[in-house]
Amino acid sequence: MTEIFISYCQKDSSYIDLMDSYFNAKDIVLRRDIREISPWKSIKEYMQTIRNTDYAVLLISDKYLKSFNCMYEVLEVMKEQNYRNRIFPAVLETGIYDTSCRVEYVKFWQDKYKELGNQMSQIDMVNASGLIDDLKRTQNIAASMSEFLALVADMNNPSISDINTAIENKLNEYGVIGKASGVPQSKCQPVHDIFSSLNIPRVNAMTEPTDLEKNQFMTDSFIKINELLEQLCEQLQNDISSIKVLVNRVDAKNVMYRFYANGNQVRGLKLFLGNIFGGRDMNIGISTDMLLSGNNNSFNGMLSLKFEKGQLLLYAMMSMSMNQRTMTVEEAVKDIWESYIQPYLNR
Repeated sequence: MTEIFISYCQKDSSYIDLMDSYFNAKDIVLRRDIREISPWKSIKEYMQTIRNTDYAVLLISDKYLKSFNCMYEVLEVMKEQNYRNRIFPAVLETGIYDTSCRVEYVKFWQDKYKELGNQMSQIDMVNASGLIDDLKRTQNIAASMSEFLALVADMNNPSISDINTAIENKLNEYGVIGKASGVPQSKCQPVHDIFSSLNIPRVNAMTEPTDLEKNQFMTDSFIKINELLEQLCEQLQNDISSIKVLVNRVDAKNVMYRFYANGNQVRGLKLFLGNIFGGRDMNIGISTDMLLSGNNNSFNGMLSLKFEKGQLLLYAMMSMSMNQRTMTVEEAVKDIWESYIQPYLNR
């Protein structure tokens, strides 16, 4: 059975929870600290086991790159030859594709090393045996950060919304999953449509998706919507210098956008993912301006889902356009931009 070590920051655990659900039924074991480290067990010993697993997923966020424990796990996996082929980076902090951003992370750990060294200079070395190890590891992190980030930035990493299927496809490519069951297939092929000849109605293959499939669809849609909105915001700022947009990813389920024209806020928008009506299905809520700071029980618009002709689609239950209809992610982004954002930028 294939084992994948999950290296992540606890504050980003919502992304890993979704990954856990995805691979649970695929005979793939995800090794997570919340399951592996029992009370009073050594955290360091657990982190060192990253070298013993088949592959490692590295959920790379700003918090991850500034975490001592997370970077210690990176150091462990970098000890392996050809470790590039054993890691699946899932990149949340897309700034690492910019050299100047990578420099900032190297500087962060360089400063950490100097700070810790200055603190230790104030105590006798005979009293610093355990601390010296931490100082050395901090130095190793600072020395390895540039190589690690350059390697990850050079990889064609899938977007975070596609990471689960991308990992599955890569494992299939490696022959880890998707192997034949070993049960010989029958060589006898029907020479005609036996169902039609006997006038037997066919079984409807368009079965209703499971709750897990529905919620995974809504989660993936939420991620893709925000990715496209951020791209629109970036291009908007490039096109019009007087407009600035501040994007705040509060967590994996809440993203806030604040639009400024000539330094004055002209629009606020929040997208959130949750069970708005307390049911089993997830929804995407849309709040604006005065509702930004409130809880997610107040909203101006909402997207749910519909299953039509064997396909899951987004469904605008509430929108500024007052047009209830099914739509793709791209159509939803267009509707959000034209209904909730564009009119306020043209004033």
